[in-house]
Amino acid sequence: MISLALRVTLRAWLVMNRKIIFPLLLMLTVLALFVLLVNPGGQDQRFKPIRSPTSAVRAVIPVTRNPNNTQVVETDSLSSLNGIPIEQIVQLPPAVAQEMHTVYLRGQALGNDPRAFSKVGDSTIENPHFLARFDEKPYNLGSYTRLQGAIEYFAGSFARQGMAVQRGLHSWTVFDPMWADPIYCEPNESVIACEFRVHRPSIVLVRLGSNDSGIPEAFEKNLRQLVEYSLAKGVIPVLGTKADRFEGPGNTNNQIIRRVAADYQVPLWDYDRVAQTLPNNGLRDDGIHMTYFYEHDYTLPNALQTGHGVHNLTALMMLDRIWREVMQGD
Repeated sequence: MISLALRVTLRAWLVMNRKIIFPLLLMLTVLALFVLLVNPGGQDQRFKPIRSPTSAVRAVIPVTRNPNNTQVVETDSLSSLNGIPIEQIVQLPPAVAQEMHTVYLRGQALGNDPRAFSKVGDSTIENPHFLARFDEKPYNLGSYTRLQGAIEYFAGSFARQGMAVQRGLHSWTVFDPMWADPIYCEPNESVIACEFRVHRPSIVLVRLGSNDSGIPEAFEKNLRQLVEYSLAKGVIPVLGTKADRFEGPGNTNNQIIRRVAADYQVPLWDYDRVAQTLPNNGLRDDGIHMTYFYEHDYTLPNALQTGHGVHNLTALMMLDRIWREVMQGD
């Protein structure tokens, strides 16, 4: 009798409140489907398991050697991007490549993953717009199919945001434990130290400067500290310039980035040079964040007219060159 009374009461309550209950259930179902679509694996994008260095097949790239026994790598048939020579955007001169090979070997001795790279920066390189599609698919490289080898080699790092990409990140907060995630980072561990410990990268892509307006001396000091820290850990730092002029028309922070790269003889990903060929420098109305390229199809006419389209392509070009000219230089 009690069970029957409870069932009758529950049914009456559901009938009376069906206008509230059913829409709520529908809304929760839609929300769950949205979460699954955005993050199918249900995994925190900052933290993904580190692959074993032997877990993927290493692509073989033809390499010849000259009589002096120095490496000569086949050059891409596409020598410019929007009229800007690739060598001015992806700067890795032979002397820098040789120096970075020494850094790479040091990192291998320290246990770094040769197939892993990390990212350090602000909201301009947040997921899902920065490189993530090269892991998650679909994408179409079009005329740039030569870059597929680098995508396969570094698989797993493209869609990983990591500990050192955060909105509003400044050059000085890279070393501030207050900005480190307490879930994954150890007590008093800085953002960059946490990222290097967790992911063990061989390369780090650095995109800073947009939030360092008006403090050029501090920005340069902090950037030099980051480069020195990376080199000491056997991690190749790639310094990237930015498209915005948030610190003013003098382009001060980009000049600092170029100077630091030259002083330490590290790779320079000079995105700013090609960004100037894009409508509004490839920026949205806020003057900082890049225009979208959802399709990731480099056969489309707008592929090389959007900020994220060119940004991702040139970052991939830099990774490809380091892989071919530094990591395969044994």
